[in-house]
Amino acid sequence: MAKPACHIVFVCTGNTCRSPLAEALCKKLLADQLGCTVEQLPEREFVVHSAGLAAIMGGGAAAEAVEVGRELGVDLTGHRSQPLSPELAEQADYLVAMTAGHLWSMAYQYPDLAGRCRLLNPDGDDLPDPIGCDQEVYRECARAISQHLQGLVAEILAADESRYTKE
Repeated sequence: MAKPACHIVFVCTGNTCRSPLAEALCKKLLADQLGCTVEQLPEREFVVHSAGLAAIMGGGAAAEAVEVGRELGVDLTGHRSQPLSPELAEQADYLVAMTAGHLWSMAYQYPDLAGRCRLLNPDGDDLPDPIGCDQEVYRECARAISQHLQGLVAEILAADESRYTKE
């Protein structure tokens, strides 16, 4: 029997800056760790999305986020924003919020899923929204996301490995 895919959803406000960067950087890190391409992640049973609590469907990533992504080797040009839907939340194994406010909002909206909700920053600090700021603020934001993803991806891969051995 095939194991179910591991679904990771990064959540911010508008789904144009932080969560798209987290999604793309997480995909890159997972692919690097697994020795595959980003496109092969679904075949390896990893599905990564991003969404916003106040997102408008179909908007592109902020130009500054696209540029920072390019600098870090990820492409956000095809990103289209989406709101966090009940269906997307329900299928997520990990609902990863950028701020305590996002975390609270998700736990309130989806009380049955509260155990899947967590902050990206394991120290409990918010990741400030760079919208409207200069390119350096976006770079700082992306560096923080990358740093926090190291531990999260290691945890996810360890949990995924244990899913194989439980059978």
